[in-house]
Amino acid sequence: MAVRAIVLTAAFVVLGAIVYAMGVGRIAGIIRASGWTLLWMILLYGCHLVVRGFILWRSLPPKSLRLGEVIRIRFAAEAVEMLTFTGPFLAEPAKGWMFVRRGITLSDAAGAIAFEYLTYTLVAADIALVALGVLLHRHVFSPAARGPIVVLAVCLALFTAGVLFAAMTGIGLLEPAVRRAGPLLGTRRADSVAARVRAMETPLLKLLHGRSSRFGEAAVAQLLGHSLLVLEIWLLFRSLGLAAGPAVPWIVEGGVKFVNAAFFFVPGQLGAAEGVNALIVRSVGFAPAVGVALSLMRRARAAVVAGVGALMAPPLSSADSQPA
Repeated sequence: MAVRAIVLTAAFVVLGAIVYAMGVGRIAGIIRASGWTLLWMILLYGCHLVVRGFILWRSLPPKSLRLGEVIRIRFAAEAVEMLTFTGPFLAEPAKGWMFVRRGITLSDAAGAIAFEYLTYTLVAADIALVALGVLLHRHVFSPAARGPIVVLAVCLALFTAGVLFAAMTGIGLLEPAVRRAGPLLGTRRADSVAARVRAMETPLLKLLHGRSSRFGEAAVAQLLGHSLLVLEIWLLFRSLGLAAGPAVPWIVEGGVKFVNAAFFFVPGQLGAAEGVNALIVRSVGFAPAVGVALSLMRRARAAVVAGVGALMAPPLSSADSQPA
Protein backbone atom coordinates (compact mmCIF):
# COMPACT_ATOMS: atom_id res chain seq x y z
CA MET A 1 0.00 0.00 0.00
CA ALA A 2 2.82 2.37 0.89
CA VAL A 3 4.62 1.59 -2.37
CA ARG A 4 1.46 2.30 -4.35
CA ALA A 5 1.01 5.61 -2.54
CA ILE A 6 4.60 6.58 -3.37
CA VAL A 7 4.17 5.64 -7.03
CA LEU A 8 0.88 7.53 -7.25
CA THR A 9 2.45 10.62 -5.66
CA ALA A 10 5.39 10.42 -8.06
CA ALA A 11 2.98 10.07 -10.99
CA PHE A 12 1.13 13.23 -9.95
CA VAL A 13 4.45 15.05 -9.65
CA VAL A 14 5.44 13.95 -13.17
CA LEU A 15 2.04 14.98 -14.51
CA GLY A 16 2.35 18.39 -12.88
CA ALA A 17 5.87 18.82 -14.27
CA ILE A 18 4.74 17.98 -17.80
CA VAL A 19 1.79 20.38 -17.63
CA TYR A 20 4.03 23.12 -16.22
CA ALA A 21 6.70 22.55 -18.88
CA MET A 22 4.14 22.71 -21.71
CA GLY A 23 2.53 25.78 -20.20
CA VAL A 24 -0.65 25.74 -18.16
CA GLY A 25 -2.05 28.72 -20.05
CA ARG A 26 -1.23 27.18 -23.41
CA ILE A 27 -2.90 23.88 -22.57
CA ALA A 28 -5.92 25.68 -21.16
CA GLY A 29 -6.09 27.75 -24.36
CA ILE A 30 -6.08 24.61 -26.49
CA ILE A 31 -8.90 23.11 -24.45
CA ARG A 32 -10.93 26.34 -24.70
CA ALA A 33 -10.30 26.52 -28.45
CA SER A 34 -11.62 22.97 -28.85
CA GLY A 35 -15.12 24.23 -28.10
CA TRP A 36 -17.68 21.44 -27.71
CA THR A 37 -15.16 18.69 -28.44
CA LEU A 38 -15.07 17.51 -24.81
CA LEU A 39 -18.82 16.88 -24.85
CA TRP A 40 -18.46 14.88 -28.05
CA MET A 41 -15.63 12.92 -26.44
CA ILE A 42 -17.86 12.07 -23.48
CA LEU A 43 -20.56 10.84 -25.86
CA LEU A 44 -18.12 8.84 -27.99
CA TYR A 45 -16.50 7.23 -24.97
CA GLY A 46 -19.91 6.28 -23.65
CA CYS A 47 -20.69 4.67 -27.02
CA HIS A 48 -17.34 2.89 -26.85
CA LEU A 49 -18.35 1.31 -23.54
CA VAL A 50 -21.76 0.38 -24.95
CA VAL A 51 -19.99 -1.52 -27.75
CA ARG A 52 -17.86 -3.37 -25.20
CA GLY A 53 -20.98 -4.09 -23.16
CA PHE A 54 -22.64 -5.52 -26.25
CA ILE A 55 -19.70 -7.88 -26.82
CA LEU A 56 -19.91 -8.99 -23.19
CA TRP A 57 -23.63 -9.65 -23.57
CA ARG A 58 -23.10 -11.68 -26.73
CA SER A 59 -20.41 -13.72 -24.94
CA LEU A 60 -22.69 -14.78 -22.09
CA PRO A 61 -25.03 -17.79 -22.36
CA PRO A 62 -28.09 -16.85 -24.45
CA LYS A 63 -30.97 -15.18 -22.61
CA SER A 64 -29.09 -15.06 -19.31
CA LEU A 65 -29.24 -11.28 -18.80
CA ARG A 66 -30.77 -8.30 -20.55
CA LEU A 67 -28.46 -6.23 -22.74
CA GLY A 68 -29.23 -3.14 -20.69
CA GLU A 69 -28.21 -4.91 -17.48
CA VAL A 70 -24.87 -5.97 -18.97
CA ILE A 71 -24.22 -2.43 -20.18
CA ARG A 72 -24.94 -1.13 -16.67
CA ILE A 73 -22.40 -3.60 -15.31
CA ARG A 74 -19.85 -2.46 -17.90
CA PHE A 75 -20.33 1.20 -16.93
CA ALA A 76 -20.12 0.32 -13.24
CA ALA A 77 -16.84 -1.50 -13.85
CA GLU A 78 -15.54 1.62 -15.62
CA ALA A 79 -16.30 3.57 -12.47
CA VAL A 80 -14.28 1.06 -10.44
CA GLU A 81 -11.36 1.29 -12.86
CA MET A 82 -11.30 5.07 -13.09
CA LEU A 83 -12.03 5.98 -9.48
CA THR A 84 -9.58 3.50 -7.93
CA PHE A 85 -6.67 3.97 -10.36
CA THR A 86 -6.34 0.18 -10.47
CA GLY A 87 -7.01 -0.38 -14.17
CA PRO A 88 -8.37 -3.83 -15.07
CA PHE A 89 -6.86 -5.45 -11.96
CA LEU A 90 -9.94 -4.57 -9.90
CA ALA A 91 -12.46 -3.68 -12.63
CA GLU A 92 -12.47 -7.14 -14.26
CA PRO A 93 -13.04 -9.06 -10.99
CA ALA A 94 -15.74 -6.49 -10.14
CA LYS A 95 -17.54 -7.40 -13.37
CA GLY A 96 -17.32 -11.07 -12.48
CA TRP A 97 -18.73 -10.41 -9.02
CA MET A 98 -21.66 -8.46 -10.47
CA PHE A 99 -22.39 -11.21 -12.99
CA VAL A 100 -22.27 -13.95 -10.36
CA ARG A 101 -24.63 -11.89 -8.16
CA ARG A 102 -27.07 -12.05 -11.06
CA GLY A 103 -27.03 -15.79 -11.43
CA ILE A 104 -24.28 -16.23 -14.03
CA THR A 105 -21.96 -19.10 -13.17
CA LEU A 106 -18.40 -18.16 -12.31
CA SER A 107 -17.14 -20.17 -15.29
CA ASP A 108 -19.44 -18.41 -17.77
CA ALA A 109 -18.72 -14.99 -16.27
CA ALA A 110 -14.96 -15.55 -16.36
CA GLY A 111 -15.10 -16.83 -19.93
CA ALA A 112 -17.16 -13.88 -21.18
CA ILE A 113 -15.02 -11.30 -19.38
CA ALA A 114 -11.77 -12.88 -20.58
CA PHE A 115 -13.10 -13.17 -24.15
CA GLU A 116 -14.18 -9.53 -24.30
CA TYR A 117 -10.96 -8.26 -22.76
CA LEU A 118 -8.86 -10.52 -24.99
CA THR A 119 -10.53 -9.35 -28.21
CA TYR A 120 -10.28 -5.73 -27.04
CA THR A 121 -6.57 -6.17 -26.34
CA LEU A 122 -6.00 -8.05 -29.60
CA VAL A 123 -7.41 -5.24 -31.75
CA ALA A 124 -5.61 -2.61 -29.65
CA ALA A 125 -2.35 -4.52 -30.02
CA ASP A 126 -2.70 -4.69 -33.80
CA ILE A 127 -3.48 -0.97 -34.07
CA ALA A 128 -0.50 -0.23 -31.83
CA LEU A 129 1.74 -2.57 -33.82
CA VAL A 130 1.02 -0.75 -37.09
CA ALA A 131 1.42 2.67 -35.47
CA LEU A 132 4.68 1.73 -33.75
CA GLY A 133 6.00 0.44 -37.05
CA VAL A 134 5.28 3.83 -38.64
CA LEU A 135 6.80 5.72 -35.73
CA LEU A 136 9.93 3.53 -35.70
CA HIS A 137 10.29 4.13 -39.43
CA ARG A 138 10.11 7.87 -38.76
CA HIS A 139 12.79 7.57 -36.03
CA VAL A 140 10.49 9.23 -33.49
CA PHE A 141 11.98 7.45 -30.48
CA SER A 142 15.40 8.16 -29.03
CA PRO A 143 18.13 5.53 -29.54
CA ALA A 144 17.79 4.51 -25.87
CA ALA A 145 14.03 3.98 -26.21
CA ARG A 146 14.14 2.38 -29.65
CA GLY A 147 15.32 -1.03 -28.36
CA PRO A 148 12.54 -1.44 -25.77
CA ILE A 149 9.96 -0.24 -28.33
CA VAL A 150 11.14 -2.89 -30.79
CA VAL A 151 10.86 -5.52 -28.05
CA LEU A 152 7.35 -4.30 -27.28
CA ALA A 153 6.39 -4.50 -30.97
CA VAL A 154 7.69 -8.08 -31.13
CA CYS A 155 5.66 -8.96 -28.02
CA LEU A 156 2.54 -7.47 -29.60
CA ALA A 157 3.12 -9.54 -32.73
CA LEU A 158 3.65 -12.72 -30.69
CA PHE A 159 0.51 -12.01 -28.68
CA THR A 160 -1.50 -11.65 -31.88
CA ALA A 161 -0.05 -14.87 -33.26
CA GLY A 162 -0.83 -16.71 -30.00
CA VAL A 163 -4.46 -15.59 -29.94
CA LEU A 164 -4.98 -16.52 -33.59
CA PHE A 165 -3.34 -19.91 -32.99
CA ALA A 166 -5.70 -20.60 -30.09
CA ALA A 167 -8.69 -19.45 -32.14
CA MET A 168 -7.80 -21.69 -35.07
CA THR A 169 -6.72 -24.82 -33.18
CA GLY A 170 -8.61 -24.67 -29.91
CA ILE A 171 -5.34 -25.39 -28.11
CA GLY A 172 -4.73 -23.27 -25.03
CA LEU A 173 -1.43 -21.52 -24.52
CA LEU A 174 -1.22 -21.28 -20.74
CA GLU A 175 -1.86 -24.91 -19.79
CA PRO A 176 0.89 -26.36 -22.06
CA ALA A 177 3.29 -23.69 -20.77
CA VAL A 178 2.57 -24.67 -17.17
CA ARG A 179 3.07 -28.36 -17.93
CA ARG A 180 6.40 -27.62 -19.60
CA ALA A 181 7.45 -25.93 -16.38
CA GLY A 182 7.17 -29.29 -14.61
CA PRO A 183 10.95 -29.64 -14.12
CA LEU A 184 10.97 -26.28 -12.33
CA LEU A 185 7.71 -26.52 -10.38
CA GLY A 186 7.68 -30.24 -9.79
CA THR A 187 5.44 -32.65 -11.66
CA ARG A 188 2.63 -32.80 -9.09
CA ARG A 189 2.52 -29.08 -8.56
CA ALA A 190 2.65 -28.40 -12.30
CA ASP A 191 -0.22 -30.83 -12.91
CA SER A 192 -2.28 -29.21 -10.17
CA VAL A 193 -1.69 -25.70 -11.50
CA ALA A 194 -2.30 -26.87 -15.09
CA ALA A 195 -5.66 -28.33 -14.07
CA ARG A 196 -6.74 -25.01 -12.59
CA VAL A 197 -5.49 -23.15 -15.65
CA ARG A 198 -7.40 -25.55 -17.93
CA ALA A 199 -10.59 -24.86 -15.97
CA MET A 200 -10.11 -21.14 -16.63
CA GLU A 201 -9.03 -21.51 -20.26
CA THR A 202 -11.77 -23.89 -21.37
CA PRO A 203 -14.67 -21.35 -21.37
CA LEU A 204 -12.47 -18.88 -23.25
CA LEU A 205 -11.43 -21.46 -25.84
CA LYS A 206 -15.08 -22.38 -26.39
CA LEU A 207 -15.70 -18.80 -27.44
CA LEU A 208 -12.47 -18.42 -29.42
CA HIS A 209 -12.47 -21.73 -31.27
CA GLY A 210 -15.81 -23.38 -30.72
CA ARG A 211 -17.71 -20.30 -31.85
CA SER A 212 -15.45 -18.82 -34.51
CA SER A 213 -18.23 -16.61 -35.90
CA ARG A 214 -18.58 -15.01 -32.46
CA PHE A 215 -14.84 -14.34 -32.44
CA GLY A 216 -15.07 -12.59 -35.81
CA GLU A 217 -18.11 -10.61 -34.69
CA ALA A 218 -16.33 -9.51 -31.52
CA ALA A 219 -13.20 -8.47 -33.44
CA VAL A 220 -15.25 -6.33 -35.83
CA ALA A 221 -17.19 -4.79 -32.94
CA GLN A 222 -13.96 -4.04 -31.06
CA LEU A 223 -12.55 -2.36 -34.17
CA LEU A 224 -15.68 -0.20 -34.24
CA GLY A 225 -15.16 0.62 -30.57
CA HIS A 226 -11.54 1.62 -31.15
CA SER A 227 -12.62 3.70 -34.15
CA LEU A 228 -14.72 5.81 -31.80
CA LEU A 229 -11.56 6.60 -29.84
CA VAL A 230 -9.80 7.56 -33.07
CA LEU A 231 -12.75 9.82 -33.89
CA GLU A 232 -12.10 11.68 -30.62
CA ILE A 233 -8.65 12.63 -31.88
CA TRP A 234 -9.94 13.62 -35.31
CA LEU A 235 -12.56 15.88 -33.74
CA LEU A 236 -9.97 17.60 -31.54
CA PHE A 237 -7.63 18.20 -34.48
CA ARG A 238 -10.52 19.50 -36.58
CA SER A 239 -11.74 21.84 -33.82
CA LEU A 240 -8.23 23.30 -33.56
CA GLY A 241 -7.94 23.75 -37.32
CA LEU A 242 -5.05 21.28 -37.61
CA ALA A 243 -4.67 19.76 -41.07
CA ALA A 244 -4.43 16.04 -40.43
CA GLY A 245 -4.90 13.29 -42.99
CA PRO A 246 -7.17 10.32 -42.19
CA ALA A 247 -4.20 8.16 -41.14
CA VAL A 248 -2.86 10.64 -38.57
CA PRO A 249 -5.48 10.05 -35.82
CA TRP A 250 -4.94 6.30 -36.20
CA ILE A 251 -1.17 6.75 -35.80
CA VAL A 252 -1.69 8.87 -32.68
CA GLU A 253 -4.22 6.44 -31.16
CA GLY A 254 -2.07 3.43 -31.99
CA GLY A 255 1.05 5.14 -30.71
CA VAL A 256 -0.46 5.83 -27.29
CA LYS A 257 -2.10 2.41 -26.90
CA PHE A 258 1.13 0.84 -25.69
CA VAL A 259 1.14 3.16 -22.67
CA ASN A 260 -1.06 0.79 -20.66
CA ALA A 261 1.25 -2.13 -21.38
CA ALA A 262 4.54 -0.30 -20.95
CA PHE A 263 3.49 1.66 -17.83
CA PHE A 264 1.09 -0.80 -16.20
CA PHE A 265 2.81 -0.17 -12.85
CA VAL A 266 1.84 3.54 -12.87
CA PRO A 267 -1.66 4.12 -11.43
CA GLY A 268 -3.85 5.46 -14.20
CA GLN A 269 -0.70 5.94 -16.29
CA LEU A 270 -0.57 9.44 -14.78
CA GLY A 271 2.16 11.47 -16.39
CA ALA A 272 3.19 8.60 -18.66
CA ALA A 273 0.15 9.04 -20.89
CA GLU A 274 0.69 12.81 -21.12
CA GLY A 275 4.37 12.42 -21.98
CA VAL A 276 3.73 9.79 -24.64
CA ASN A 277 0.84 11.80 -26.10
CA ALA A 278 3.11 14.82 -26.40
CA LEU A 279 5.80 12.73 -28.13
CA ILE A 280 3.42 11.08 -30.58
CA VAL A 281 1.55 14.27 -31.48
CA ARG A 282 4.85 16.04 -32.07
CA SER A 283 5.90 13.19 -34.37
CA VAL A 284 2.96 13.91 -36.68
CA GLY A 285 3.86 17.59 -36.91
CA PHE A 286 1.77 19.27 -34.21
CA ALA A 287 2.64 21.04 -30.96
CA PRO A 288 3.33 18.64 -28.06
CA ALA A 289 0.95 20.69 -25.92
CA VAL A 290 -1.89 19.43 -28.12
CA GLY A 291 -1.01 15.89 -27.07
CA VAL A 292 -1.05 16.83 -23.39
CA ALA A 293 -4.39 18.60 -23.83
CA LEU A 294 -5.76 15.49 -25.57
CA SER A 295 -4.68 13.29 -22.67
CA LEU A 296 -6.16 15.64 -20.05
CA MET A 297 -9.44 15.90 -21.97
CA ARG A 298 -9.59 12.12 -22.14
CA ARG A 299 -9.11 11.92 -18.39
CA ALA A 300 -11.93 14.44 -17.94
CA ARG A 301 -14.34 12.55 -20.19
CA ALA A 302 -13.40 9.26 -18.50
CA ALA A 303 -14.12 10.81 -15.09
CA VAL A 304 -17.53 12.02 -16.28
CA VAL A 305 -18.39 8.62 -17.75
CA ALA A 306 -17.13 6.93 -14.56
CA GLY A 307 -19.45 9.16 -12.56
CA VAL A 308 -22.33 8.09 -14.77
CA GLY A 309 -21.20 4.49 -14.30
CA ALA A 310 -21.32 4.88 -10.53
CA LEU A 311 -24.88 6.17 -10.80
CA MET A 312 -25.79 3.34 -13.20
CA ALA A 313 -24.36 0.63 -10.96
CA PRO A 314 -26.95 -2.16 -10.73
CA PRO A 315 -28.45 -2.98 -7.33
CA LEU A 316 -26.82 -5.66 -5.22
CA SER A 317 -29.86 -7.93 -5.48
CA SER A 318 -30.61 -9.78 -8.69
CA ALA A 319 -34.36 -9.37 -8.40
CA ASP A 320 -34.60 -6.94 -11.29
CA SER A 321 -32.34 -8.93 -13.63
CA GLN A 322 -34.59 -10.89 -15.93
CA PRO A 323 -33.37 -12.72 -19.05
CA ALA A 324 -34.12 -11.19 -22.42
